[in-house]
Amino acid sequence: MRLNYDTFTGRRSAFVCVAFALILLSWAAFAVFAQRIMGFLSQSMGANACRAAMLLIQNGLVVVSVLIAALCTEQNRPLKEKLGLSMAPEYSLRFLFPVFVLAAVVTFGAQAGLSALLKAVGHEVKEQAVVEQFRSLKPLAFFGFALITVVAAPIAEELAFRHVFYRFVRVFLYRKEAAVAVSLVFALFHMQLARLSEKPFPWEILVVPVIPLFLLALFFQQQYEKSKSVIPSTLLHMGFNLISVFLLILQVYYGVGE
Repeated sequence: MRLNYDTFTGRRSAFVCVAFALILLSWAAFAVFAQRIMGFLSQSMGANACRAAMLLIQNGLVVVSVLIAALCTEQNRPLKEKLGLSMAPEYSLRFLFPVFVLAAVVTFGAQAGLSALLKAVGHEVKEQAVVEQFRSLKPLAFFGFALITVVAAPIAEELAFRHVFYRFVRVFLYRKEAAVAVSLVFALFHMQLARLSEKPFPWEILVVPVIPLFLLALFFQQQYEKSKSVIPSTLLHMGFNLISVFLLILQVYYGVGE
C-alpha cells in the first residue's frame, strides 16, 4: 500500500484533510477565546455550569468540524461512511465485550501497578485534578459532568483522534507507526499541563495516567482499524469512562481507595 494514500478508500481523502484542518483551527480559536467565553458565561451561570458549558463547547467544536467537512467534500461518498458510522461487513460487535474486559484489565492494572511502583521508590503520587474537581461538586453537578465524560467526550475524541487524526497521519506513516503516534498524542492530550512547572517535577503525570491511556488508545485503534468505523472504539471509550466515573463515585462519596 502506498503511503500517500488513505488507508480506507485507497486514495487521498479530502474529507480527512478538511476535517483535520477545521479541528485544529477550532481548538486554536477555543484556546485563544476560552478566557473571554468563561468570563461571559460566568456572568449568567455558576462556576460549575460554566465549566460544563466550556467542556460541551470544546467537544462540540470537533463534531461540528467533522460534520462540515463531511457535508462539503467528496459528494460521491455516502455521508454515513464519511462520518465513520458504516462498519466493515466482516466486523461484528459481539467481539467487543472480551476486548473491553481485556482493555480495562490492562489499563487499570497498569495504572495501579505504576502508582504502587512510584510509591515504593518514595515518590508521592498526588490526587488527580479530575478527582479534586469532582470532589467539590454537588450531586446534580456531578451527574452533569459525568454525562459529559461518558457520552460527549468519547464521541468527540474518537472522531478527532481515530477517525480524522489517525487517517491523516497514515498518509505519512505505516499502520503500526501511525497507531503508536496517535495513541501517544491521545495520552498526552489528557495530561495535566498546568503541573509541568511544579518543583520537583511531578513525574507521576508522565507515568500515571499517560502510560495506561496510551495502552488503552492502542485498543481503541485496533478496533477502529478492524471495523473501519468509530462505533466500536466509541463504545469502548464510553465503557471505560463509565467505569472511571463509577470508581470516582466510590472514592469521592464513599472513601474507597483513599
